[in-house]
Amino acid sequence: MTPDHHAIVRRFWSTANAANWDAFAALLSPDLVYEVPQTRERISGREGLVEFFRTWPGAWWAEVVKTIADAHSAVTVINFVTPTEQMTGITFFELREGTITRLTDYWPSDYDPPERASAVVQRY
Repeated sequence: MTPDHHAIVRRFWSTANAANWDAFAALLSPDLVYEVPQTRERISGREGLVEFFRTWPGAWWAEVVKTIADAHSAVTVINFVTPTEQMTGITFFELREGTITRLTDYWPSDYDPPERASAVVQRY
């Protein structure tokens, strides 16, 4: 049976919103790679991405606006909401055997990434 990638990426955002980090981690491949080309940030590994999301400075919420998925990939458009702003985010997912192996985040609006309390972020 082919995994439902549409459901997997929706679950990615819902578990992140709920701060259910065990369920969030279960969706990720151990060798996952996450990149944000705009800010030249990269995170390697499941635990790194969980740490990155878990330690985001301040309250936030991702409202999924659109999801498109096929047999190997998916994309979501989100409203990323904090108490002081709202931004559009576009995330490209690569999936294999029911887990997310790669994410690439694009943010159409210019911004500087916030200071991070986590050491998992690499700059390239």
